[in-house]
Amino acid sequence: MKKCPDCGMVIANQAIRCPKCKFNFAESNDTSGVAVPAEAAAVSAAATGVASAPKGATGILPMVDVNAGNVDELYNQLKAAVVKRKTEFDHFIDFLENRTNWLTAPAELEGPLACDKGLLIRSVAVTKQLLRIKDTIMPQLDEESAIIIGLFHDVGKVGIEGKPYFLVKESAAPTTTSTLGLSFSTRISTTDSTPKNTYSINPKLVHMDIGVRSLYLVSQYMLLSDDEAQAISYATNVASLGGNLSPYTLILKTAVDLQANVYENPDTVASYSFTVIEPK
Repeated sequence: MKKCPDCGMVIANQAIRCPKCKFNFAESNDTSGVAVPAEAAAVSAAATGVASAPKGATGILPMVDVNAGNVDELYNQLKAAVVKRKTEFDHFIDFLENRTNWLTAPAELEGPLACDKGLLIRSVAVTKQLLRIKDTIMPQLDEESAIIIGLFHDVGKVGIEGKPYFLVKESAAPTTTSTLGLSFSTRISTTDSTPKNTYSINPKLVHMDIGVRSLYLVSQYMLLSDDEAQAISYATNVASLGGNLSPYTLILKTAVDLQANVYENPDTVASYSFTVIEPK
């Protein structure tokens, strides 16, 4: 344990910031001999804006564009930032990466992320949204908790071990008919006609809402607070709560809505001048 030099609160050695006064140990020369992982410090900076503003300044950073080209790097940064619950977190990550299709599953049946890695892209992007806005909406939310509920709120879309939620099927190549009545595949003559995977939902899975399945999977490996459990279960289905939302659920829903309805729609981003940046 270590003591915050600003407010005196005793916190875990691995903590990046004081949960009470927000003192940033990554910026301090006096870390009581505790090394702060560079990846964790980077995530903390991305959440607070300290990397682009003078110390003490406030503000929300522009959203990082999460795509197939950079999602692995951003995902690894988020994983490295979890230190207080590292053991149970790493066990769950090992299960996801080695015994499910977490790294390759689509996020949806149709839409921009109905593609390979779609689920990972959406999960990382939602987590980045959550980190960048939480200090304004809910500074009490611990960064590790934000990473856990952000990454895993939709993890039920992997299904279960041996039974993926989405089944892949290859679409037949489109055909055209010549004036002679002969049919042929357009795949032969075009360079952009590679068939795109389409998906269906696995009928062999026991039916559960995605949020319920997500909680079912996470809770086998991680001890969650009741706020975290509600957020994971209901962030994409808040109507069933009848207005009884935990603050964690409310802020996660905000991040999900921003990502799915704004940042995955280039026309909306352009029309309303939302700023999206490529990570360096």
